[in-house]
Amino acid sequence: MPGTKFDNKKRQTVRNLRIREDTAKYLLNLNPNSAHYDPKSRSMRDNPLKELHHKKPSELSFAGENFVRSTGQVKEITKLQLFSWEAGERGSNVHLQAEPTKAALLHKEYVKRKDEFKSEVSNAIIDKYGGKEHLHNAPPKELLLATTEEYVEYSRTGKIVKGQEKIIPKSKYQEEVHVNGHTAVYGSFFGGGKWGYKCCRSCEKQAYCTGAAKQIWG
Repeated sequence: MPGTKFDNKKRQTVRNLRIREDTAKYLLNLNPNSAHYDPKSRSMRDNPLKELHHKKPSELSFAGENFVRSTGQVKEITKLQLFSWEAGERGSNVHLQAEPTKAALLHKEYVKRKDEFKSEVSNAIIDKYGGKEHLHNAPPKELLLATTEEYVEYSRTGKIVKGQEKIIPKSKYQEEVHVNGHTAVYGSFFGGGKWGYKCCRSCEKQAYCTGAAKQIWG
């Protein structure tokens, strides 16, 4: 896999190591509501500098991994990889990592034949039914395929005012679950070197809430 280093002696895989001279992704914007950083995969998909710099993503030092994955030759490599997988399922001996030149030439020939076949089919339909003059009056494909059920409001400057809210990552554990009459979770209070409930300041876990009149401080 690209970007992956595997050591046979140590039996461990190291991914996405950065140069120590570069600033870490999570230090580019210290706002807690900024782009989410996943420490396990070391990934930051959103752009952390979109609120600080009014520049194009291509002019920034780092604009999020979603932007990086859609720039340069990434799309071409993705198409080649998909072509290699599909060709391998059909019985062709094609492997992008083992023989990249062979895979590129076969993909180029495949695209050429595909375009020729589409052109022949289109010309055959036009010769049979006509209507060639209406092809140039068709609306752009961006308008035909841009329909969606999502409701979004935009301001005069083009920024999103309402809709497409940022999804907050949720934990697999239950949150804000109050037991035994407590109005706060265990761990919301700390005193005397112990954790407890903020509502009654009791440090006994799974104990019943005694109310604000009988708070325990230590």
